[in-house]
Amino acid sequence: MGFLAVMISLLITIADAQEPQLRASVDSTEYKIGEWVHVRVTADTPPGISSLAPAAKDSLGAFELLSIDEVPGNATERTWNFRLITFDSGKVFIPPTPFSYSVAGDTVQRQAVTNMIFLTIHGVTVDPQGELKDIKPPLDAPWKFEDFLPYGIALVLLALSVWAYRYYRKKKRERESAYVPLKPIIPPARVALAALQALEEKRLWQQGRVKEYYSEATGIIRRFLEDQYRILALESTSDEIMQQLKPIPEAQVLVKQFQSFLTTADLVKFAKYAPAPDEHEAELRWAYEIVRTMAPRPERKPEEMEETAQEAVDVR
Repeated sequence: MGFLAVMISLLITIADAQEPQLRASVDSTEYKIGEWVHVRVTADTPPGISSLAPAAKDSLGAFELLSIDEVPGNATERTWNFRLITFDSGKVFIPPTPFSYSVAGDTVQRQAVTNMIFLTIHGVTVDPQGELKDIKPPLDAPWKFEDFLPYGIALVLLALSVWAYRYYRKKKRERESAYVPLKPIIPPARVALAALQALEEKRLWQQGRVKEYYSEATGIIRRFLEDQYRILALESTSDEIMQQLKPIPEAQVLVKQFQSFLTTADLVKFAKYAPAPDEHEAELRWAYEIVRTMAPRPERKPEEMEETAQEAVDVR
């Protein structure tokens, strides 16, 4: 029994030797209500102690915990500054402050506490006969990196969201434009020939609609000239069209025939001339020849165009 008691006493002594010694102190034992209380905690850590840190979170008894800052020091003697505040008055105490730690070779989290501190908190003495005073402005707490961190993360996420949205829209437009089939460009000569063929199939002059027949024929030729040579033909008079055709080599071989075609159409539209049926057919054939002759053909020579124009004159 004596040996067992000695062993138990020895184990208790070793355990106590491995526990950190914590001391809490304050600058004063009297404070005003709402005044910051600075508590200094010093820890003597024997060898084998690790992970020593305050375990208090939000409050210590009647005191709210504002901040905990560790003072740089050595491994055996460490110091923390606690900043507390209370809105109770009278005799109050700061309860033992818990610290968690572990011992080398043991994964169990242990706890040590500081000593208790008694304080006197004085309320505000109001003089009923005194002058009214303004309320003091709130004290400014120092900003920390943790205070700005949520706003910084929010700004970064917002910027990334805007960038991702714009990138998505850009890629979407690129994909859409890549799959839009391009409309084939139909040569003006082909358009004009198709329109003349449609006019012929309407058989307007055979139905007595002579003015409409000549108006559509000249309109097709005017549109062809405007699309092919970029001249103002639709809103121009016949004389103005002839002036605009002067710089065009293809039109020079047809200048007389072109003048006759436009003049005849003008006379019919203004009821100054009534062509015979064979002239109606000749007018349409001449419109075909104008389009075919003036259509761009790099391989053809000017002499060939003159021959074509002369053949058209003979037919007329």
